Amino acid sequence: MTIQAYPSINDVEPSWADISATFTITGGDLLDTVDFASIKWSRKVDVGVRRGPNGGRIMARTTGEGSQDASSILYRSGLRRLIKSLMAVAPTRGNQRRISLVSFDILIQHTPPGEIEIYTTKLKGCRYLGDADDMKEGPDADKIEVTLNPIEIVNIIDGQEVVLL
Repeated sequence: MTIQAYPSINDVEPSWADISATFTITGGDLLDTVDFASIKWSRKVDVGVRRGPNGGRIMARTTGEGSQDASSILYRSGLRRLIKSLMAVAPTRGNQRRISLVSFDILIQHTPPGEIEIYTTKLKGCRYLGDADDMKEGPDADKIEVTLNPIEIVNIIDGQEVVLL
């Protein structure tokens, strides 16, 4: 068996054109297609340490605690569609709909052409916690950045949810 000196150049990686994102509003709509320009998420585990008496060397770590963060840039038409779905189930205060209290999941899937593998990430229990608009002159479509607040972010591989903690 020969060791390959050069990597295969025939593999195809998923790209933005291969993405599918489904928003599932708790108690409400399932949005198959939301017009968005990007979606960004991160997760991490922060651990505590126990230091030893000699020089403060780390002797042990705690299990830690996880944190998740996410945001998305949506086109104005996609944002309007998301907001209307959130409004339908949002609690009211007078004539106001409090959309930041509604949770939803986002299922992100990629499948590159010619592949059978589906790369899946799920942002669970998101809430719409803020937005920022940056209008400017030019031919580009109007986009709004939305701050999301997921409870948990999981990768799904062979039917198993993969988490950091």
